Amino acid sequence: MKLIILLLGTMVLSGCSVANYIRLKYENDDLEPSWQAGKSYSQLPADISAKPYVYMTINGVSGFKMMIDTGASISLLQDTSKVKALGLKEGYPLELGGWGDGENSRAYQTQVSQIKLGDVSFDEVSFAYMPLSQTDYFLRPDEAVFDGVLGHDILKHFTWYIDAQKGNITISKLPYQPTPDDVTIPMRVFLSKLYFDSDVDLGNNQMISQEIVLDTGSRHYFKLNNYYVRDAGLEFKGRTVTGSDFGLSGQTVHQRGTVPQVKIGDLTLTNVKTNFIEGDDDGKSVLGSSVLAHFSYVIDYSNLTLHLKPYQSVKFTARYNLLGLELRKLTNGAFVVRYVMPDMAAFGSGIKVGDEVVSFNGINAKQLSQTDWIALSSTVGEHTLCITRNDTCYQLNAQHIAGYSNLQQL
Repeated sequence: MKLIILLLGTMVLSGCSVANYIRLKYENDDLEPSWQAGKSYSQLPADISAKPYVYMTINGVSGFKMMIDTGASISLLQDTSKVKALGLKEGYPLELGGWGDGENSRAYQTQVSQIKLGDVSFDEVSFAYMPLSQTDYFLRPDEAVFDGVLGHDILKHFTWYIDAQKGNITISKLPYQPTPDDVTIPMRVFLSKLYFDSDVDLGNNQMISQEIVLDTGSRHYFKLNNYYVRDAGLEFKGRTVTGSDFGLSGQTVHQRGTVPQVKIGDLTLTNVKTNFIEGDDDGKSVLGSSVLAHFSYVIDYSNLTLHLKPYQSVKFTARYNLLGLELRKLTNGAFVVRYVMPDMAAFGSGIKVGDEVVSFNGINAKQLSQTDWIALSSTVGEHTLCITRNDTCYQLNAQHIAGYSNLQQL
C-alpha cells in the first residue's frame, strides 16, 4: 500500500512522464515466447566483451546488437542508423532516468511487429525508443556501438547461460539444474529488477548489510550507495580516487576505493574495487559485469536464482584504470575520452574530454576492444597514446596507487 501511495504521489508531482513509464513497464506483461517445435534451448549469436550482447532480429531484419541488461526494467532501442531504417512509429513520450546527476533522457514508446532471439520469437513488443541526441549517456552519437537493451520484460521469460570464456550465450525455457560446483545465490524481484543480499566489509571493523541489484549492464565491479554507509554511521577510510560514471541521467563524479570483502551467500570476494555513488535512499547498490566475468554463470528467472561456476584458470582480481582515462568505443573503431581522472597518469598531460584515441602502444584502436583497453590501462609502465587532435601522441606512466590498486603498498 505504501508503494502504491508513493507511486501515485510521484505521478502527481512528475506528470505524465512517470505514468507513461509505468504504463510501458506493464505493456509487455502479456508477451509469450514462441519456441520452434521441439526446441528447449537456443544458442544466440553473441558478443561478450565488457558487457554481454546478443544479436536479435526485428521485423524480419537481422543483426541488431542488444545489450543484456538485468538492471533495466524495460527494453530499449536507440536511433542508430540500423534502427532508424525500420521506420518505427513514435508513441507516447517517456523520460528515462538512472545513474547520473544531470537531466533524464528523453524517449518515446514504440512497437515492433516481431522480435526473434535464436529459435524464439515474440509478437507485438513495445520498446522505449531513445534518440541519441536526447541523452547525456553518450557524448556523441557514434558512441552507440549497440542498437538497444533487453530488459526485464524480455529477460524474465528465460534461463540465461552466459560463458564469457567460450563467448556463448544460451537461453532456455527450462529451469536450471544446479551442479555441486555451483555457487547458488537466491534472488527476488522488485520493480522489475533482480535483488539479493550481501554483507560488505568496509574495513576498520565496519560491516554493512546491503540489498544489491544484479546489473549485467554495468561494466563495473561493485557500486555502493554511500547514502546507506553514512546512514549507518559508517565511513570508508581507505584510499580513494575520483572517477566518473555515465547513466541515463548523465554524469556522476564519485570516489572509488577497494573494500576488503563482499559476501553474497556462500560467495566471498576479497579486495573488491568499489564505486561509492552519492545516491539517495531509493538508489540501490549494484554488482556488475566485471565481477560476473570471473565466472560462467546462469540467471534462472523461473527459480529466481543466480548460479556462479568459477573459471579454474581465473582468480578474482580487480583491474584498476591506472592511466586515469575513461574511454568509450566508437563506431569507427577509435575511442573517445569521456573523463580524465584527477591526480592520475593522464591528468595534466593535455588530453581532454572529447579527444579521439586512434592508437595505444602502437596498436591501432580498431584492433582493440573495450576489454582490451581495460586490460592495457591496468598495466604498470610506460604507455604511448595517440589522438587525432593535432596528430598528437602522449607518453603516460601508469603506476599503482598505494592502498587503492596495490593494498600491499600502505
